[in-house]
Amino acid sequence: MSQSTSIEDRPDSAAVHIVVAKVKATKASEIRVSAPHSRAVVSSHESFPDLTEDEDDDALLSDDPPDLGHQSDMFASCQLTSSEGYYAGISWQKAVFLIVNAALGAGLLNFPMAFYEAGGILSGNIVHIIFTTLALGSLLVIARCASEHNCVTYQELMLRTCGLRWSVVASVCISVYCFVTCVTFVIIIGDQFDRVFASYIGPDFCHSWYLNRKFTMSVSSLLLIFPCCYKRIDGLRFMSYVGVVSIWYLMAVIITEYYRGSYQRGPVVIYDAHWTQVFNVVPTICFGYQCHVSSVPIYSCMRDHQASIFMKACVVAVIMVLIVYTFAANYGYLTFGSLVDGDVLLSYDATQPHILTAILLLAIKSWTTYPILMFCVREAMGDLYIQLMSVTPDQAKSSEPTRRKIFALVLWAASILLAVFTPNINIVVKLLGSVAAMFIFVFPGICLLQLVLVSLETCGSTSTTVSEKGLLFAACAYITLGMFAFGLAFSLGVLNIINPEYTPPLCH
Repeated sequence: MSQSTSIEDRPDSAAVHIVVAKVKATKASEIRVSAPHSRAVVSSHESFPDLTEDEDDDALLSDDPPDLGHQSDMFASCQLTSSEGYYAGISWQKAVFLIVNAALGAGLLNFPMAFYEAGGILSGNIVHIIFTTLALGSLLVIARCASEHNCVTYQELMLRTCGLRWSVVASVCISVYCFVTCVTFVIIIGDQFDRVFASYIGPDFCHSWYLNRKFTMSVSSLLLIFPCCYKRIDGLRFMSYVGVVSIWYLMAVIITEYYRGSYQRGPVVIYDAHWTQVFNVVPTICFGYQCHVSSVPIYSCMRDHQASIFMKACVVAVIMVLIVYTFAANYGYLTFGSLVDGDVLLSYDATQPHILTAILLLAIKSWTTYPILMFCVREAMGDLYIQLMSVTPDQAKSSEPTRRKIFALVLWAASILLAVFTPNINIVVKLLGSVAAMFIFVFPGICLLQLVLVSLETCGSTSTTVSEKGLLFAACAYITLGMFAFGLAFSLGVLNIINPEYTPPLCH
């Protein structure tokens, strides 16, 4: 594990190299220090050195992470300098909005149906609170490990903590998850346009080429999403404010419609489920709370890199997300009962102005969240490319701007193409929940296990304390629970693909 030292520097000072103490090693890593009143910042997204098989095996839950040596920048997760020329990180309050915006999204639409499938309000809320607490715990583990190793991406966290192989696995999972989620956001944008056109123009709106969802998705994504795909993650903080406010408004609409709406309602169940049925809500929870991949780049952009500060941001963010999901799930289910739709917005009358506003704001929320996930998949695929092509650190640094633009263009175009030919998001939400379980439970569990094992080896102790035994148990529990959640969500997703629910098109 490495520890960085905060340094006060003058504007005219040159780059400073700090020797970082490593466990059982005396090697040094180069740390770049940007100008006045800034802390030392590890070069972002470093390229990975070639490791022998033995060295890689040593890093896998048995020894220290591999020494990364003297390396250069590969990707920059933050816009590290302000207009005055010195480091300008984001505050923890802004980090809260970025984390909340990364978590809140399409999962909100599925929560009322998930509570119904879980056997009622009581079972849905109990499972929701338990898994939310566990998701917060894994975020705190990530915060601790990211602070210890000064990581800037999730896959770098896995590299420094668990070794190259786990980093590659994480990069593949991130690439698949974030890319498919980007596709779902484009589909959501198309769905909201269709709702508006069907409500105000009629069921034959799609016969006009300029109202067809293929056109509206492509043009709106080109104008509103594509320009943001090149930004680094702290450059998206202003968009996160809009995204969070949009979801709050949607939650307020769901609550209001319960009291003032006159919708047909099916039976509302408090608790009536077999114990296995309560886990039907798990994929939706995993999908809805997955902000862990984005949390590491957000941490790297913070002005204060203390673990306690980042943990505070994580706690506040998760509490905000919990409040939104809880109100939306309960009031949405209470409004429609067993008749609730998989996309709760489809159950409301879109001709009402406040419902129409909620629909448009959901599209805006998708526009604001897409770039954050595009950043993550762009970084992950960049890591894989550098590994597969054996790019040297100097080449990686010099080619970063061009590579970033090419990846962003190709990934954006591919997501639009897939969204055009994918009918709805219901067929992928559970599958995405299975991959999200890896980020929320399995990978943090492995990091926690490695953290404890390295600490024990450093101390040279032959016996473990009660707290260390507790951490070891927690790590194993996270890994076991994560594999269970992965298998459950994946199997439910496959069943959903084999026996999909038919949703009649809005235009015919």
